[in-house]
Amino acid sequence: MTSDLSYFFDPKSVAIIGATDTPKFGYFQTNYLIKSGKFKIFPVHIKKETILGQKAYKNVKDIPDDVELSLVLVPMKNVLQVVLESIEKGVKGIIIESAGFSETGREEETQLQNKISKIAKDTGVRIIGPNCVGVTDVYTKFCTSGSDLSNAKTGNISIIAQSGVLGNIVIDWARGNGFGFNKVITLGNKVDVDEIDVIEYLETDERTKVIAVYLEGVKIGNETRFRNILSRVSKKKPIIVVKNGRSDIGSKAALSHTGSIAGNDIVYDALFKQIGVIRAENFYQLFDFARVFAAQPLPKGERIAVITTSGSLGILTCDEISRVGLKLAKLSDDTIEKLEKKAYPKFNWVSALRNPVDIGPAGPELMTFSIKQVLEDENVDALVQIIVIPEQVLNVSEEDPLSISREMFKMYTKQIAKFGLDKPKIISTFASPLLTSVVRSAGEAFNIPVISSMQQAVRCIKAMLEYRKYLDKNT
Repeated sequence: MTSDLSYFFDPKSVAIIGATDTPKFGYFQTNYLIKSGKFKIFPVHIKKETILGQKAYKNVKDIPDDVELSLVLVPMKNVLQVVLESIEKGVKGIIIESAGFSETGREEETQLQNKISKIAKDTGVRIIGPNCVGVTDVYTKFCTSGSDLSNAKTGNISIIAQSGVLGNIVIDWARGNGFGFNKVITLGNKVDVDEIDVIEYLETDERTKVIAVYLEGVKIGNETRFRNILSRVSKKKPIIVVKNGRSDIGSKAALSHTGSIAGNDIVYDALFKQIGVIRAENFYQLFDFARVFAAQPLPKGERIAVITTSGSLGILTCDEISRVGLKLAKLSDDTIEKLEKKAYPKFNWVSALRNPVDIGPAGPELMTFSIKQVLEDENVDALVQIIVIPEQVLNVSEEDPLSISREMFKMYTKQIAKFGLDKPKIISTFASPLLTSVVRSAGEAFNIPVISSMQQAVRCIKAMLEYRKYLDKNT
């Protein structure tokens, strides 16, 4: 089957079969797509003449224009008929959001799903779902989950998930965390299109730099193709995977969720290492890894510098560096001398400037100077910067303290973004929600990831280094 899935993300025309203007399943999808005004939409409803002010059709075959994509929102018992009618109409793709198929564990519903799968195979019409919320493209603004994309930030990360509702949650979470992405694709029961198909499509998608995947299991019989496609794509773009079902309980839950067989976790772990797939432990790590891979260069070595305004957090960061098998960079005598000359006269105390570089308390000028010197040191391969500032410091101005603080951090971040362009830089802040939002907005503006956990920042660098070693060995 073709690997071109572009009509799922920027369709020329869409039939919403089961469209509704009443608050129930299908309302948010219908409301968003019609009111967005960005796409040629044809509502289909067996009884209503109009939906949200737009002419409705009794059947997809009644639509006078060509239809490229069908969005299916009807009850499970009507899905097969709608699929056949859509194919007769000549659609290229179908998204089935309706649930109640193999995930129920019942024989009749499983057989129905198998019939739809065979139809896709025999006709070549690609089908996403069932039991999903379809796709979201932040650039084209096409979204079948019903989420509001008006404030969604664009980025170069695409997310694949079997879980349906996760597609909505990802968009909401990203909006609240300043996280930008390209596409979100939910696959549900994978009657036809699966994560292998989507990864193969994203291989040549210019807006996708990093592929993040939530995986419940690979369909039986697809193991070899899974290995071959991911092995090829991982040499071009980082693929980061959260794989569930590590425990017996989790495996059983996956089976009842989307009808997936999770498989032997040890086998998956070994396979990922062989084909260069980065494994994340949870969603927080998945997105932290993704944003760092998307924004920063891969480290050339394992020597990490730590600049901190908190000695205790710097020490904890050093512990994590040792724990994951990285090394604390040994700064050159020249770098240490420059730091001491700058810091000692200013505060009349001798800081621990031999890594971790403890410069607290320090203002933006000293912090910027320190980062420049450290990143220019040939003994440093990557930097973790820890920012800890009491919130009261932000309130010293009689003017708007929040506005001034944001501007200050943006100016500071703009400067340090210019240093060490070939070395990854990660900011970690352990602070109030206010300071965290101030630092994060500045970091995101200049492609410097801001991560709340120092340990997680170190693990990000570790993951990047392992991927760098894989590329060096296999490309």
